[in-house]
Amino acid sequence: MEGEDNTIQTSPQEAVVDTNGLFSKIKAISPIGEKATVKDWEAIFLAIDRQIISFGLRIILFLPAFAIFTYFIAWAFSNGSPKWWLENIEPTIGFTFSITLVAITFVILFGYILSIMVHRHREGLSLRVFNDEVQLSNDAHRPVQSLQGYDGLVARMKRSTSKTNTSLFFAMGSALLLVVIFYIGSENESGMIILLGSFSLMLLSIGQHLATRSHQFSMVERTGLLDAYSPAIHPSTINSVFNDLLMTHMDPLMRAQYVDFTKSIEANIHPNVEVGFAREKILMALYRHHRGLVKATMISELSEVLNENGLKLIVSHPVFTLEVWLLLMGHVSRKCPAFFRMIDRLEHEIEVGNNPALKDLVFEVDLENVVSNRANLFTIIHNLGETERTVVFRVQTPDFRPNDVALTYRLQPGEKYWWSDRALPSHAQGDDDTLGVMSGLLRDGTVAWQSLLPTTTGEATVSVRLEQPSGELLVGRQINVRVRSEFRSMVRSSGSIAANLLGTIGLLSAIFMEMYVLFGQ
Repeated sequence: MEGEDNTIQTSPQEAVVDTNGLFSKIKAISPIGEKATVKDWEAIFLAIDRQIISFGLRIILFLPAFAIFTYFIAWAFSNGSPKWWLENIEPTIGFTFSITLVAITFVILFGYILSIMVHRHREGLSLRVFNDEVQLSNDAHRPVQSLQGYDGLVARMKRSTSKTNTSLFFAMGSALLLVVIFYIGSENESGMIILLGSFSLMLLSIGQHLATRSHQFSMVERTGLLDAYSPAIHPSTINSVFNDLLMTHMDPLMRAQYVDFTKSIEANIHPNVEVGFAREKILMALYRHHRGLVKATMISELSEVLNENGLKLIVSHPVFTLEVWLLLMGHVSRKCPAFFRMIDRLEHEIEVGNNPALKDLVFEVDLENVVSNRANLFTIIHNLGETERTVVFRVQTPDFRPNDVALTYRLQPGEKYWWSDRALPSHAQGDDDTLGVMSGLLRDGTVAWQSLLPTTTGEATVSVRLEQPSGELLVGRQINVRVRSEFRSMVRSSGSIAANLLGTIGLLSAIFMEMYVLFGQ
């Protein structure tokens, strides 16, 4: 419901900032001082998280990995210290080799707990900033809760935070069991069982954390929610290709801001330029800037459709800066490589002056070579003739759902002949260049975007046909792809499952063994 308030609630302790005591002293000596906002603190903790904890040094993974070795060595020498330790070191410090390794493991776990706490605090700050942004959007009459994908994004962020809390709980339990070993020693049977329980809790903590690494989120950058957002499945035909493609992959907050951005841009389009054509040319120019087109050339191309105020908005917009556009175009290029490969191929054909495959019809299709969660099949069809014609676009595959798709299109002739039998420059004054022709082709052409869901793994085949209404084949393509899991996600999910499984088995075994020691004898 549009009026439903689905923001993430924070605790009163998080909502109120204590201005007294140690916290105020930290703020006073910090680089951002007493006037620091929640977003300022998020930026600081995000930098620490990225450079040291979650990425960069990755101590949140390195520390428990190192602790595994100390656990096993402590277990191996629980019945007695090695001779060199027993003769030279143990008389001085008064601890066995096993207890010393338990102490080292406790120090490692303490650092691991601090890392999780910093990471969890950063997530809490991101959630608070997210709530503030949602409230500001609602106050500006841009309701975000009603947009598609909002509930899924909130659920994923809350689930990630919950798993981090669980990971912290297991890590603290593991460290607490190590403290118990200091009192009872590691030589007796109960000490070894408690050591197994501590090791199992650490594995459970690692398993919970690994499950959150594929969907990181933050609010410092405008693109910080893109990895946590899952775009909707696209069914068929799209009108404004670049516009729809970008809006599909934008998170709800960015999408609401993008609507305001497009309205301000459309108010600064030259009077003799059609709005749809201008919007596609602007986005095409930004994409080519992402691919290496120099800024001065991009501004020159945009000046053909925008006035001075519009150019200033593109260059210095408070939300959609050029840096944000580069990041956004890069994100969409990774998610839908087939579309950009298709238009790059068409641009090359236009630039060198090649004729289309059919005399009066442009037809191009592309699909990812490697498919993980879904396959994005893109097709462009454009009528180069002067009369209306009807074609049937058919997709048949035994390895994806849906298995058989047939779409009938009535193709109207374009406003002008969007092709050239001679080589065109990549950029020039007017629309007689590759950018102008490609923008017109995308505007007047028909682009189909079909999401195909794999039903099997391994080699898969997709057959694409363009037919007359009578069934006569015009163009046919067979595309071979490979369906497999995304490598990093597969490693993280497999590691999470393995750590949780081994940790659960070890913890249950430790509980039953300790019960047998206490009550079975």
